Amino acid sequence: MHRYKAASPGPTNPSWMRVAGLAAHFGLMHRACLDAGRLGPIDAFAVVPSLSGRPSPHPIEALVSYLLPGVPAVPLSASPVERGDRDQRRAFRPDYFAVSHGGVVRGCHVVLFDDTWVTGSHFQSAAAALRQAGALHVTGLVLARRLRPDWGANAAFITEQLTRPYDVTVCPVGEHLAQEG
Repeated sequence: MHRYKAASPGPTNPSWMRVAGLAAHFGLMHRACLDAGRLGPIDAFAVVPSLSGRPSPHPIEALVSYLLPGVPAVPLSASPVERGDRDQRRAFRPDYFAVSHGGVVRGCHVVLFDDTWVTGSHFQSAAAALRQAGALHVTGLVLARRLRPDWGANAAFITEQLTRPYDVTVCPVGEHLAQEG
C-alpha cells in the first residue's frame, strides 16, 4: 500500500493503480450501501490525513471524489506530530486531527476513508475529531489492513479469529454485517 503514495501517483504507478482498482471495485459493488445503511444517506466524506507531514491533498481523496460524485469533502487536517516514540504516535489522540476552516460536519453523516489500518489509532482519532466537530455519524471504510504476526496479539488473531478469507462481495456497511458482529 505505501508505494501508491509515491511521487507520481496515477496511471504510471502500478501500486496506485492497484489501490484505484480496489477503490473502484468497492464503489461499483457497494456505493449504494452507504446511503441505504441504518445511519441514513451520507452527507460528506473525509480522508484520514498522514501524520508524517505529507502534503495535502491525500492521494486517495481523488479516488473517493470519483466514487462519491457530488458528495462534499470535509477538510480534515493533521497536527504536526513529533517523530519520536512509535507507540506514542499510535496512541488514540483526537487532537492529532481537526476539521479545517470551512469544513461543515454538524449533524452530518460523514464517511471516513483510510488507506491502511495498522493499529486503528489514527482512524479512531480522526473519527473522534469529526464527532467532536459535530458529526452525527461517522462510517469508516478502510482499503487495507496490515497484519504482521509479530505485532502484539496479531498472531493469535490471525490463527484464531480470521475464519473467512477476504471477499469483496461482502458488504462492509450492510445490515447483515451489523447483525453478525
